Amino acid sequence: MFLVLALGAGIAACGSDSDSGDSDPNGIEGVTWQVMNLATQGAATSLPQGIKPPTLEISDGRAQVFAGCNSGSGDAEVGDTTITFGAIAMTKKSCGQIQNQVEFLVNQVLQGKTTYSVNADGNLIIEKGNDSLVYTKG
Repeated sequence: MFLVLALGAGIAACGSDSDSGDSDPNGIEGVTWQVMNLATQGAATSLPQGIKPPTLEISDGRAQVFAGCNSGSGDAEVGDTTITFGAIAMTKKSCGQIQNQVEFLVNQVLQGKTTYSVNADGNLIIEKGNDSLVYTKG
């Protein structure tokens, strides 16, 4: 009887390990992602020269964000094709005009329910409406 219980516990433990892998099927969590391209209203551009790349890291249901000038964190729930961001509490320092524009777009995309995909090059693409961010592994 003890052997049956021990085997059952081992199988249950193995099952719980595979379940945790299913929560992030595309492997986006636990990675620091760095913006390489921005797109708004269908017009895509690379990150402007001299601008520190915005970053995103999602781990354990939390998102750590650097938006181009300010940083913050908030809740993030990753699904198969969506990420739902809760309110992200950001610092409030003043930045230059271009940094402010980049930060505005990043903050606009990373709010509420977004869609995401990982392309053939391994880049993370997050979209909201007509705006998108293309991240590469940092």
